[in-house]
Amino acid sequence: MALFSFSPADYVDAFNKNGYVHIKNGVNLENLAYIQAKTKELTADQNDLKEWEFKGKKQQYLFDFPAEWNFPEAIFQPLASVASMPYETFTMCERHIKVYDKSAKPSVPPHKDRVAAELTVGIPLFMPEGSESHLVLWPNDALDVNPLNTTALWRSSLDEKDLPENRLAGIEPVRVYTEPGDVIMFRGSSIYHEREYPADTALLYLKFNAMRLDPLNEDPSTGLQEALSLKNLSEKTDDELLDCTVEVSPKLYRISRHYTRLHWKEVVQAYVTDEKEFNISEFELSIFKAAENKRSVREIIARLGIPGPEAINHVPTFRRLGALKGLHFI
Repeated sequence: MALFSFSPADYVDAFNKNGYVHIKNGVNLENLAYIQAKTKELTADQNDLKEWEFKGKKQQYLFDFPAEWNFPEAIFQPLASVASMPYETFTMCERHIKVYDKSAKPSVPPHKDRVAAELTVGIPLFMPEGSESHLVLWPNDALDVNPLNTTALWRSSLDEKDLPENRLAGIEPVRVYTEPGDVIMFRGSSIYHEREYPADTALLYLKFNAMRLDPLNEDPSTGLQEALSLKNLSEKTDDELLDCTVEVSPKLYRISRHYTRLHWKEVVQAYVTDEKEFNISEFELSIFKAAENKRSVREIIARLGIPGPEAINHVPTFRRLGALKGLHFI
């Protein structure tokens, strides 16, 4: 049975107009019961994601989709359709069950999700009887995208006047009251939002983008693609790699240029989830930029202005970036 019970076409216009949509009873009851049971199992076993625990606020648990739910197509296709996002590059960057503590504060400053969360989808699972819990959204104000990899980095980068509690002061938010089995979809990396009165509630949050970005390594296809890439690197000759398609790894979440105190010497470093950061040259940086859309090694080299006969000389550079898991050979 499919997870969702709604017809995407019924909600496309509302989402495009408002940047969010509330779909009542959007989850099939049988599937909702499964997620609720899994939540109870996870919380009983305390298998939470310690690195993403919010002390005094909530616990988070990784949710695995059952094979019989036809994952990912039956999950991705309706959500991508509602948000008018291309299915071909639709990538999951988060699949967490979030369980709020009994002592969670009723209200905290709103936030924006990480850059990879172009689309945030919330499915309420448990609400205490009489709960006032609801989602607050500012879908028309301060819509600049959080370009950073975490909410905390975004907040710490802001001047005092630009903090959401100051920037949004006096602006009444949209208040969305949801029940278990509803679906709420909104543009998570650009819309300020927060859940008020969240104590003792639980939700499944799914987050997506069309940038092929998976900084938490939570889209199951990412690991499969990485394994294929390493296999291609080990089995293909340099000549064969020239015609291999490459893509920037979904796990590469940042490239930073550092100006060190050694006479301001520049160092450029790439960061891949679960891997050690590594230095790259300016030429390697240009490779990453050119590989943002899937292209063959040969085509990337040509786009960088290198004559065809010299292309083979640059394959070792591509091999290095692939071995460091910054590029995927697919």
